[in-house]
Amino acid sequence: MPLVSVIVNVRNGATFLRDALDCVMAQTFADWEMIVWDDCSTDESADIVARYKDPRVRYFLSQDETVLGEARDRAIRQATGEWLAFLDQDDLWIPTKLEKQMAIADKQVGLIYGRSVLFWSNGRKRDYDQAHEFTPLPEGSIFTELFRSACFIAMSSVVLRRSAVEEAGGIPAWVELAPDYYLYLAVAHRYEARAVQEVVCWYRMHDSNMWQDSRRKVYQESLKMIDQWAACLEPGIAAFRRSTNATGLALEEMRDGSAGAGIRRIFRDGSVAWLISRPFVYVVRRMRRGVQRPLWQEGHPQTPPSRHLL
Repeated sequence: MPLVSVIVNVRNGATFLRDALDCVMAQTFADWEMIVWDDCSTDESADIVARYKDPRVRYFLSQDETVLGEARDRAIRQATGEWLAFLDQDDLWIPTKLEKQMAIADKQVGLIYGRSVLFWSNGRKRDYDQAHEFTPLPEGSIFTELFRSACFIAMSSVVLRRSAVEEAGGIPAWVELAPDYYLYLAVAHRYEARAVQEVVCWYRMHDSNMWQDSRRKVYQESLKMIDQWAACLEPGIAAFRRSTNATGLALEEMRDGSAGAGIRRIFRDGSVAWLISRPFVYVVRRMRRGVQRPLWQEGHPQTPPSRHLL
């Protein structure tokens, strides 16, 4: 059995898929299998995968189109490795990503991640994790921090111990669009985390990013996760994160034409003060980047490992 099962969930990903698969092939760590789970693509995704003749590549075509949570869960069920690594169809890895993460794996650890950088086709870049942009990534018990700072880990940067995911029962059916956050919480609740304190993943931003059309559902699922684990948190942290997600949900309701429901939610469950503070927080962050280099820029390549950035 391979040490790492690399899971690539695909749905009509032909535009960027070759770049993602090439990043796995270029890994300096070779003890892996790749599970490409194709969720009923209608483009050339299957043909692109077929060009890779490496026996470590295993392609699965779903019999029916599913939500992301179920697609991830089905792919995980095909894995045989001790660790599960995830690479979304439009993201990129540095060549030493798996090597660096496997070097710090031990029995106490259930989750290993690294720094991720968002990048746009116009050349713009910034840290995925703005909460720890100028500080080391949290390690050890990060369960509470995943609520305090929300979901600060990019799925394409993480590896999870497969047995830890199985202990958690996999991804439940109600988690449709935020399975990544759910898995982090479920594993971090039981195991310690380690972090590679440098860039391991480049997260591509483009008009087809799934989360851009799914914010409302993501906020709803996040609120349910807070309720599930509230008893394990300090009341203040649970209340704060519940109010910020409720505020985000209210804004999405207003954008979708439910202005009355959204306004009622903000004043009933949300935080007007937090909402008002957001523009000031963004300005402060931009000003700080102007006078202090974010840690992702310290001694690391400034461009993604890709030949096809547009």
